[in-house]
Amino acid sequence: MHFFVSSFSLLQKLCVLHKIIKNNSEYFLFELFGEKLIIIISDSENNIITTEIKVYVKKKSKEKIAIYPKLMIDILNTLPEEPFLLIKKEKNILNIYSKQGSYPIPSISNEIKSINNYLNTFLLIKKKKKIFLYSKILLKILKKTLFATANKDFNPIMNGVFFHFSPYGSTFVATDTYKLVKYTIYNIRLNYSIKFTIHKKSLQILQNILNEENEKSIVYIEYKKIDIIKFNFKNKTFLCRLIDEKYPYFNSLIPKNKDISFIINRILFLNSIKRISIFSKKKISFIRFYLKNNKLKIYEEDAIISSYSKIQCKSIYEKHQGGYIKMGFNSKFLIEALSSLNEDFISFELCNSNKTGIIRPYYNIKKKESILILIMSIII
Repeated sequence: MHFFVSSFSLLQKLCVLHKIIKNNSEYFLFELFGEKLIIIISDSENNIITTEIKVYVKKKSKEKIAIYPKLMIDILNTLPEEPFLLIKKEKNILNIYSKQGSYPIPSISNEIKSINNYLNTFLLIKKKKKIFLYSKILLKILKKTLFATANKDFNPIMNGVFFHFSPYGSTFVATDTYKLVKYTIYNIRLNYSIKFTIHKKSLQILQNILNEENEKSIVYIEYKKIDIIKFNFKNKTFLCRLIDEKYPYFNSLIPKNKDISFIINRILFLNSIKRISIFSKKKISFIRFYLKNNKLKIYEEDAIISSYSKIQCKSIYEKHQGGYIKMGFNSKFLIEALSSLNEDFISFELCNSNKTGIIRPYYNIKKKESILILIMSIII
C-alpha cells in the first residue's frame, strides 16, 4: 500500500463517517483499489458505512489494512492541509510521511477477514429487489416512526421499524406495546410485495447519513432474501442486518369503534400538555383529560401545585351523550406523538372500552398519505 492523499480531504471523510456512527466505530478499513481509496467503517452491531476518495498512486494495486479510528483522526487533526504519503511497509503498520514528520499507525489485522466475510455474504447472492426513494422521503419515514420503537430490553422485533412495500402503497410501523405508529404513503408502490424489519440502532445511523445528504438525492435500496439490506447513496453505502423475526399483526391492536372524536389545534394541545407536565411530582406524569361540551380540560392529579388548562375543541363524533369522557395518558408519549406531526390540526379519538387514544392529522384535502398514532390510556 503506497499512495498520496490530501490530509484535509481524508480528515473530512473520516470525521463525517465517525460522526454518523456516533463514535462507536471499532475500526477504519482502508482498501486501495487502483486510484481509489475505499474507506469502510463498522461498529459492534455490524452496521457498515463505506465511502471513497481519489488518491495518487505510482503503481495500481489492491491492498487492505484496518486501523483504529481515533488515533488516525487525532493525528490528522494536528497536521496542516498538505499532501502526505501513506505506506504499508510492515504487515501491521501504516506509516504517515508528511513535511511535519513520520507517524506509525498500528493495524488491526483480524478485522479484515471478518468484514470481508460479511460483505461477501451480501455480494454472492444474485437475486435482489430494488427500491428507489428520495432521501427526503426516507428521512421523513424515520422521523414519523422511530420514536415509537421499544428499548433493547423488549422483544427484539419491537426494537425496529417494519417496512412493507406493495402494489397498493407502502406502510411503515413501529410499536413498543404502549404506543403504535402506522404510516402509509399511497404513491410509493412496487410491482411486488417486500416486508422486512430494521433495528432501531441501524436506523439511527441511517438517519445520521440522511441528515448529511441532499434532500433531493435518490437512495437506491438493495434487498435480498438474507438478513442484510444495503442503502446506496451518491458517495456512500450503508449495510445493516435485518431482524430475523416475523412482525406481529399490528392491525388487530387498532380499535374499529370509538366513543368520542374531536378536532383540536395541535400546537395549543402540545404546549398545554408540556405546561401541565412541569407541575408533576414524577419524572413521567400522567395527564388527565376531562372532555365535555367541546371543552377539553387537561390536568395532572399528582401535581405539586393544582393546575389545569382548558382548550376549545370541536367534537366530530359522540357516542356518549354530551361528549363527556374522562381518561388519562402518559404525557411523554403524547408529547412525542404530537411533536412527530406537522399539521395544524389533529383529530383525537378516544375509546374507553379498548383503553386507547388515536391521534391522526386532520386533512381537508385528498390524502396522499395517512398516519395514526395509538397510545394506551389509563382509565380513571
